Amino acid sequence: MIRALQIRSATTADLPAITTVLHECGLTNNASLLPDRFHIAVMDGRIVACAGGERHAEVVVVCSVAVLREYRDRGIAKHLVSAVLMRARAEGCERAVLATAKCPGFFSRYGFSLVSTTTLPVCVRTSHTLTWAGMPPGLCMQCELK
Repeated sequence: MIRALQIRSATTADLPAITTVLHECGLTNNASLLPDRFHIAVMDGRIVACAGGERHAEVVVVCSVAVLREYRDRGIAKHLVSAVLMRARAEGCERAVLATAKCPGFFSRYGFSLVSTTTLPVCVRTSHTLTWAGMPPGLCMQCELK
């Protein structure tokens, strides 16, 4: 169990800390996303992790899942991804999509599996997140939200 972990929606005031977390985790290309699309993890009085959800109609693109190195292996990313998926379900999303070349095994725990991007709506296929994330062209991961 993680003591003193707080997961919450981000605010505009959190943007500098989110940008720092993304930069330190090598995800600087996503720093332009709006803070209201993010959930953050706060520990020890600071933002130590973030995860975003970029909505396209009934599809949410999970993006920018980042945990500072010294806070990894504590289950923080699990809590953040769960928060992003819960919010997407509450907002009526029917499926979640993500692109990652680094951690596909992590996301398979949530029911994500590899699929062809041709199965996605055009607005999702051409989203910023899916076009730069480093996956082999034509592949992404998706899961149905129930």
